[in-house]
Amino acid sequence: MQESHKKQFWLMVNVAMELTNHNPLSKEAILTWWHMLSKYEYLDVEAALDKWVKEMAKPPTPSDILKLCQHKVTIHARLPSPLAIEENREHVKEVMDYVAANIKPKRDYRAWARKIVDNPSRYPDISLKLAKEALALPTVN
Repeated sequence: MQESHKKQFWLMVNVAMELTNHNPLSKEAILTWWHMLSKYEYLDVEAALDKWVKEMAKPPTPSDILKLCQHKVTIHARLPSPLAIEENREHVKEVMDYVAANIKPKRDYRAWARKIVDNPSRYPDISLKLAKEALALPTVN
């Protein structure tokens, strides 16, 4: 946070205290809060206090808000890639076989058009026209 945020910060913390049925903080307490939270962006601190007030009935402590300000980093495991070309080909083949065995076949989305073309008297002319156009389009795989 920047020095220009101090007044807003003071007001924001005291409003959070008031909303959680606590007396406003002293100047010294606010300065302690400021010292502990000043390394974070103002909007992150504001969002953390807002979240605290929405979810908790007790007054927050600087430690509570610090925990909410710290961004969670998700670490994804990465499988090692085979280095040898032949091993890589085998790995790709295994993956492709698995995908082919576990993916549902594509539905024929042009069945509606065949239904209209087979029974044209049951549908308006515009439907018949659009169905014929859809059947004339190349299929996408």
